[in-house]
Amino acid sequence: MSHPRLDEVERVARATVTTLLSAGIRSCLVGGMACSIYGNSRVPNDVDIVCLTDKHTQEELKGILVANDINFYTIASKDPLATYRVLWYRLGFRRSCKVDVLLPGVMNIPPVPRRGWTIAGPTSFILGEKQHVDVRDIGELLDLAVEKYDVNVKRDGKSLPESFLRAAVTRMKAYVKSFPNSAEHWRDIGFHV
Repeated sequence: MSHPRLDEVERVARATVTTLLSAGIRSCLVGGMACSIYGNSRVPNDVDIVCLTDKHTQEELKGILVANDINFYTIASKDPLATYRVLWYRLGFRRSCKVDVLLPGVMNIPPVPRRGWTIAGPTSFILGEKQHVDVRDIGELLDLAVEKYDVNVKRDGKSLPESFLRAAVTRMKAYVKSFPNSAEHWRDIGFHV
């Protein structure tokens, strides 16, 4: 299966947000789609969305999407020990886009204030097969944070939990150790390197 085009991923993101909202569930985009909205040039492969609810599990949220839009469907995980299903959105004949439904608290995602998120800053990098993509994304996001959005963690990060910011600092320091040329931009957005 080929990767979806940007217009297709945007369509999936809109359908996901709209379908959740029609069920009374607020949400916000994170990951590659959120980065794309803020100007990152890489086309995301999927849609990552945080649902702002504590009334449903991730599997229940997937069920809500499937029940309310015929283009959503789930398949069993490739991991035979997994207890979850993988959510997809049908784009056309043999073309689909994966949708990751997340909740605050999962993968260190902080609770989202009622007023919603504005720019939350760059994402963390992940070691492994996606590292080169993540490194490029982080570099581009750091440029955007400094040059286009005037992000400052000390000023803008007040609504983020302290535990989230501590984890971000730990990841940033590990990142700078591997990519020392990024240190100046991290300082520019308010991190002590």
